[in-house]
Amino acid sequence: MKYLSWILTVPLAIVAVVFAVSNRAGATLNLWPLGISVEAPLFILVLGSALAGLIAGGFIAWFSAGSTRQRRRAAVHRAEAAERELAFLRHKIERERGTASNPPPRGAASESPPRGAASEPPANDVHRNAPVRPTRLPASRA
Repeated sequence: MKYLSWILTVPLAIVAVVFAVSNRAGATLNLWPLGISVEAPLFILVLGSALAGLIAGGFIAWFSAGSTRQRRRAAVHRAEAAERELAFLRHKIERERGTASNPPPRGAASESPPRGAASEPPANDVHRNAPVRPTRLPASRA
């Protein structure tokens, strides 16, 4: 990609320099509704207007990509929440496997899940053998 940039930039710079040397004659730019008149070499007026168009196009592209950047941030937040939940559930499975032979005493406090993790289903016999379903976490807003 770096070489492609150089392959495109160097010839364009050479063309701009040749254009500037060839068009040094003065030209008048009248800004009609404002009543302003500017006298400058032709190459400055042409290259300046091209630069202004490039900057305006960049701003338009940046503003139009705002919703894409917002969706990306939301997706990153959802992925981080899913990773936290996955880590919590893996830890919980390992804890359950390790303590299956040694059940905790009655009334012992259980660990609370990290922020954004799924809550544990009730510990009755109906839910004990049910498959674990992933929860849908709300997207946090930055």
